[in-house]
Amino acid sequence: LLNGYFDAMSEPIARHGGEILKFIGDGLLAIFPLSQPSACANLLHAVAEARQAMVALNEKNSETGRAPLNYGIGVHVGDVMYGNIGSRTRLDFTVIGPAVNMASRLETLTKQLGRTVLLSRAFADFVESDFDLERVGEYPVRGFNDPIELFAYHG
Repeated sequence: LLNGYFDAMSEPIARHGGEILKFIGDGLLAIFPLSQPSACANLLHAVAEARQAMVALNEKNSETGRAPLNYGIGVHVGDVMYGNIGSRTRLDFTVIGPAVNMASRLETLTKQLGRTVLLSRAFADFVESDFDLERVGEYPVRGFNDPIELFAYHG
């Protein structure tokens, strides 16, 4: 069941220039480096394709009597530290920092706000105007002092 979900998410990410750094339980951590041209637009194209893949996966699952898989996507842009992190016996390449924490917190807020995809104002400022973003409002985000202006993406 989870493998189908991970396929639905990871294939569009890779196709649009993103990198999956790790699978975390039933979630994943992916980056779209800003050094790549149109990184933010590429991310939104990947999100749109992943949503379509999830619709197809949920239709297939319903044919076998399985409940639909719900998911949320949190998107933020910011500076991160990256490298190998771990112990002498096990290292993982990953990214850390407030930007990663913000994306994770936004994913958590998708459930509370009934949205599949939430974007921070910082990310929305990077996106070309041809993407239809819906302003959701300002919300407190755990671990951050000031409320964050959020946008939904329905692509």
